[in-house]
Amino acid sequence: MQPENTENSMPDALDNESPSGKVETQRRSIDDPNATFEDLPHKPQLTEKQAKRANQTLKGMLLSIGFCIAVFIPLYLLNPQPSDKAFDSKVDLAATAQQASEAVGYELFAPQLEQGEYANFARWQTNSTQDVPYWEFGVVSDDKNFVWVRQAKDANPTWVALITDAAVPAGTVDVDGVQWEKRTKDKTTYLISKQGDSTVILSTDTGEEELVDMAKRVDAELK
Repeated sequence: MQPENTENSMPDALDNESPSGKVETQRRSIDDPNATFEDLPHKPQLTEKQAKRANQTLKGMLLSIGFCIAVFIPLYLLNPQPSDKAFDSKVDLAATAQQASEAVGYELFAPQLEQGEYANFARWQTNSTQDVPYWEFGVVSDDKNFVWVRQAKDANPTWVALITDAAVPAGTVDVDGVQWEKRTKDKTTYLISKQGDSTVILSTDTGEEELVDMAKRVDAELK
């Protein structure tokens, strides 16, 4: 038997000699947990034309971004910025009621507002559809509670049903000896009362306590 030649018995996969004369080790697969940065594929080199095209694309992107910024800044500066005054919806309830009263010829309910209260709207509604013009305003208290007040001289059952959104009768509420009809629908409660020549409807969806307090003011001023 001829003895084995062991001079070149090492596996071919261990070392490879590159054309430059450098020894390159075989790269591991990138899925191999023992792989390192040296096992990553070599970064491809761009040709001069490829580099030029890439550079042109980058320039185009930067020009587009610059154009968008140039368009946005003038539009932003032209739009007025919001301020606290822009959201101040408080109205002079007493003055508005006085002007409307002079126009319609009878007293309109406008209570003296207490600390922490303000009217966020007040207006005279002609309501030509039902031919029942009426006065209305809203009172906000503690920035969370709200009472909607409506007063009409020529009210009728149809108008009351429309204003209360066809709410269901729910008995009566005694307010300092005056009976107010109570109606409810969903989370909204209505109190309805005849005060002199006027019919007054109070409504809220924040709490019945505010309704009763407003009803006391109505009784004190209109009866």
